[in-house]
Amino acid sequence: MTTGRRGRDWIWLLPLLLAVAGCGPGVGGTGTGEGYGLEFFGARRASVCTASFAGELKCPSRVVVGPTKPDPDEGSEPVIWVDDPAAAQVMVRINASDIELNAFCGGVQFAGTWGETNEGSRRFFGRFSVPGLEGTALGTLIVETVEGLGLSFALTDASGKTVYGPVALLRAEQDPTLSSCSAVAPAPQGGATYR
Repeated sequence: MTTGRRGRDWIWLLPLLLAVAGCGPGVGGTGTGEGYGLEFFGARRASVCTASFAGELKCPSRVVVGPTKPDPDEGSEPVIWVDDPAAAQVMVRINASDIELNAFCGGVQFAGTWGETNEGSRRFFGRFSVPGLEGTALGTLIVETVEGLGLSFALTDASGKTVYGPVALLRAEQDPTLSSCSAVAPAPQGGATYR
């Protein structure tokens, strides 16, 4: 009689175990989007080598016959962008189709991946943190080419409000020397406040 009861006791756990297993890697997600919030923005991962600024990256050269798109996992070799190679306060690193922005003196960080929405909006989708924000929030990083000045980066929150930037950065050929941030750290631009 005891064996039959044990079998019935665990059977009620089966739906819970199946639900937890269905969440995929990590906690609190579907297992897709790699933590960058692509689903929230209605975007899908794409290759940064399809971006308008791809000529500024180190994308693989290949001969393509016909209208084929690059593999979403195919991206740039590591490339670094800084405000000042001798005393960098802002640094952006693009590797494959992923990006990290660090405004060391301002306390702003962003990590994301290149994606595209069904409407054709292409940018980096991810998560950011700023002073005064507990944890991280979903946001996007918009990148544009600045004639003769490299690339411009502007961080926006999920509602499209500018949180930081735009800031123009130059490509660096090696890891920069970081600023000591002895000057007063600038506040995030755009007037956004988070609590």
